[in-house]
Amino acid sequence: MTANATDSATDAFFDETLPEAGLIQTALCYLMTRYTLRPCFGLVCTIVHHLQMLLAHPDMAGLPERRKIYYGLLQDWKRIAEHAQAACCKGVVHQQGAVH
Repeated sequence: MTANATDSATDAFFDETLPEAGLIQTALCYLMTRYTLRPCFGLVCTIVHHLQMLLAHPDMAGLPERRKIYYGLLQDWKRIAEHAQAACCKGVVHQQGAVH
């Protein structure tokens, strides 16, 4: 899939009304900052979800450069999620439950 391609599964998932794009972007900044302070698998999943919402947002349709950046971030955070999940499956848990 290219950065400009639309993920139909993501679009179908976000049929509900999305918050303003600026609100999603602000939340992403907050969530990513929280993750640096207290890494947690739940935060990673929430960050992935917010990036998917942002990419599905109609306001992003006319902004190919931003879409490319957010798509790259989504791929990076999906890899982080895979590594975090693998660590959890091996019994390596560095943090307690999600307290954010």
